[in-house]
Amino acid sequence: MEASKANGRLDEAVGLPDALLKRLRAGELWHAVLLVGESSQAERAARWLAQALLCEAPRADAPCGRCRSCAQFSAGSHPDFWASGDKGLKAGDVEALQAWLATKGHGTRKVYVLRGADEMTPVAANRMLKTLEEPAPETYAILTAQSRQKVLSTLRSRSFTCLLSASPPFLSTDPTSIAVVTRATSAEDPSFAGLMERVIEWTQTWQSGGATPWELAASWQSIAKDVPAEDGLLLLAEWLRELMRVRAGGQAERFGAWEEAVRRIAPILEVEQYAACVQAVMEARLRLQSHVALLLNLEQMCVRLREVTTSW
Repeated sequence: MEASKANGRLDEAVGLPDALLKRLRAGELWHAVLLVGESSQAERAARWLAQALLCEAPRADAPCGRCRSCAQFSAGSHPDFWASGDKGLKAGDVEALQAWLATKGHGTRKVYVLRGADEMTPVAANRMLKTLEEPAPETYAILTAQSRQKVLSTLRSRSFTCLLSASPPFLSTDPTSIAVVTRATSAEDPSFAGLMERVIEWTQTWQSGGATPWELAASWQSIAKDVPAEDGLLLLAEWLRELMRVRAGGQAERFGAWEEAVRRIAPILEVEQYAACVQAVMEARLRLQSHVALLLNLEQMCVRLREVTTSW
């Protein structure tokens, strides 16, 4: 039952509509689904849906996060999952996908994700038509787009469109961050010792504009070197949420031991800026799952953070 409850929270977080979830649980999902929404939210939804389809647990509990399939998916090594690059699909990507589809699957299902269907080149879109028209048994396509209107009508007609809920992504506390914040704010885990003080100093350096994005990225990699990269970014996102909460007039809730620093730093940016920064950090965390080089990923994140503080 606990797994089902956890899945229910995640269903809500990624904004998938009830109609899709009911079909998924009943084993009646459409062979092609077009997820329309903000890019990072659509990416989260697509990954959750792909993992649920490949999960070995009963449909009501998928994705369970415990089976061999979920472990492979989380590690980025699932043999029956394929995803295109971050940019619009090109003809070469379609050829790679079709070659992958022609191979025998390791399990009972194969799932592929086509990111940015609204940026797909016309040649690639035309080459995809037959693949979508004649899907192999137990093969599922998940397409993502920010604009439904920009997706070619021929592709829209061959997939079921799901509009993701309009709730802003990443603004609510991620349940998975609770354990990370607890470890960082207690004195029991030596790997997190002194980390919050370094995070606060790093935040002040970033906000002051006293370092380049590359320097900020290298600095973050250094101060968080003793913790998993995803945990470090999750902690940073929660710290920014705390600043946003206090900037909006609320109380410090999760970093009470550093309340003085929270109240000193929070007024520097506006609530909307903090929201954009949280999203930039969480998008960087998502990119880690696509095996983007850590330092390059952090530099991209820091470029966005600097843009937020200088262009608003």
